[in-house]
Amino acid sequence: MKSALLKDSIKQIKNTYRRFLSILLMAFLGVGFFAGLRASSPDMVDTIDQYYDNQNVYDIQVISTLGLTNEDIEKISELENIDNVQGVYEADGKIHFDNNEIITKIISLSDINKPVLIEGKMPEEANECVVEQSFLTINNLQIGDTISLEVEKVTNDDGEEIDYLKEKNVKIVGTVQSPLYISRDRGTSDLGSGKIDYYMYIPQENVNANEVYTGIYIKVNNEKDYTTSSSKYEDYIESVKQNIEDIKEERQEARHNELVSIAQEKVDEAEEELNK
Repeated sequence: MKSALLKDSIKQIKNTYRRFLSILLMAFLGVGFFAGLRASSPDMVDTIDQYYDNQNVYDIQVISTLGLTNEDIEKISELENIDNVQGVYEADGKIHFDNNEIITKIISLSDINKPVLIEGKMPEEANECVVEQSFLTINNLQIGDTISLEVEKVTNDDGEEIDYLKEKNVKIVGTVQSPLYISRDRGTSDLGSGKIDYYMYIPQENVNANEVYTGIYIKVNNEKDYTTSSSKYEDYIESVKQNIEDIKEERQEARHNELVSIAQEKVDEAEEELNK
């Protein structure tokens, strides 16, 4: 019975071998396409996970409208499962070039969120910077050129207006790729048309912000044991976030009281001077 069925099948294949080969090829193509789809997703996740590890991308970001201080960094560092905490400065600036107003996100360099160096070198002096490649290409600039940055003045804790940057004229020494910007979108700004055109990095030594940071980036312990965006990673990060939330009100009140104390001291000094 089996022998007869086998002979009949072979006979049918011989008589319609073109159709058989077509079906066979389509089956191979479908299996190959399905296998590719199944393999590409884990490969993409592994690639981005390795990229984030290499560039030491942050796990948690903390921001505050009142600014963040070294004391905030110290308190967060004392929490459980915290590996590294660093304060950063970020500001939007203007660059006037060939009658055009370019809005740029200015970011201070740190060990967390390290940009990938594409060409040139990283800044070594306060008056140096690195930019993204498209900034040079579109504006017909090159490494070695000097640009002038215009950043709004900031008010320090003493109530005095100071320049945000120590060096406004900076030299482009290299091009980089930022791990903070995967897509082309650079975010929004209160300046110009409301859209950020480019990003650039400067040394922290060029920021005149009196140790009041615009943000804090946090790396947690053993984060490399988890795959980025996995449910286990998200749950782990949420548990660490909760520890930060637990000291949130305490730190907010401490910062508020610090500013009030400084302001009151200024008032007392003025009253004393008036009485004299």
